[in-house]
Amino acid sequence: MELDDEVAINVDNLSINYDIFIKKRKFSLGKRTKFNALDSISFNIKSGEVVALLGKNGSGKTTLLRAIGGYLRPDSGKIITKGRVYTLSGANPGLIPYMSGRENVRELSVVYGINKENRDFFETEVEEFCELGDAYDRQYKTLSSGMAGRIGFGFTTSLDPEILLMDETLGVGDEEFRKKAEAKAASFMGRGETILLSTHSLGLAKNMCKRGLVLESGKLIFDGEITNAISTYLNLIKKI
Repeated sequence: MELDDEVAINVDNLSINYDIFIKKRKFSLGKRTKFNALDSISFNIKSGEVVALLGKNGSGKTTLLRAIGGYLRPDSGKIITKGRVYTLSGANPGLIPYMSGRENVRELSVVYGINKENRDFFETEVEEFCELGDAYDRQYKTLSSGMAGRIGFGFTTSLDPEILLMDETLGVGDEEFRKKAEAKAASFMGRGETILLSTHSLGLAKNMCKRGLVLESGKLIFDGEITNAISTYLNLIKKI
């Protein structure tokens, strides 16, 4: 199946199950059973759309993003994407703790296939986004969450993805980083890139997105205008 020019992400009847063990007694071996993390989900996202993914913890948001990003194999259904897809989860694309920010960016640029002639420009772009000064050459594990987040977010968004999957990324780090990250995401929107943003920040979702998907217990229970998506999500929260 090929996507038409308007569709960037097609999810068709997607289901994903996890094997879990349930122990009835303390010293029993437990019983193996299936947990339905995603249940027959279908939707399309058009090229250039910025869509919010809402739902309570455990609703299946991260599983859905990981499946679209190619990290999980569906048990049934199909996922088709059009364009380069990158997933940014927790603002860390796989940075190595004992290496500096600079060393991480240099090594990962090779792993992610940045052309040799473009690497200097790429590394400079990430460093300028980070604005860490001397801290950019400190070991990654010694940096604060805000500093570390700048490196991870700056690296991934400088890869120039056509589809960007973001899992709570804009909610990590300090206030200054969140503003820079939102501005970078806004520049993606201006270029017409496709973004699927999982977030608990309803203000952020309303400001950045016109459409929202709401998950509940692995099911897609709403797909539509962002204000109505937020209302649906808030009604779920009230039931807790």
